[in-house]
Amino acid sequence: MARDLIFVRGLQFHAPHGVYAEERSEGRHFEVELEAELSLTASGASDALGDTVDYRDLSAAAVEVFGGPSVSLVEHLAARVCELVLARHAAVERVTVTVSKRATGVPGDPARVGVRISRDR
Repeated sequence: MARDLIFVRGLQFHAPHGVYAEERSEGRHFEVELEAELSLTASGASDALGDTVDYRDLSAAAVEVFGGPSVSLVEHLAARVCELVLARHAAVERVTVTVSKRATGVPGDPARVGVRISRDR
């Protein structure tokens, strides 16, 4: 089945997540992208917000996770956002979350490091 896509790009957070003590004490800047795959046939025809998933609701899931208790891994953050989106939006068939951050002390001095996680219903 072909899936349509709703996306939110460039969410910005400064949060105390990370493995190392300085990441937790100083916080780090994170960038998050979400992609929700679902049929947009009904909303495309009806022009009704009730027939789709509101971008604000997708963003709210990320805000909740990144504003929550400190965790060690970006993998955990991304997986938690996926879980919330799937739990709250029955129409979403697949969600993909990308989390990136500037990581100091990484050999080669990369501009960003991170993960992309997808979960299906």
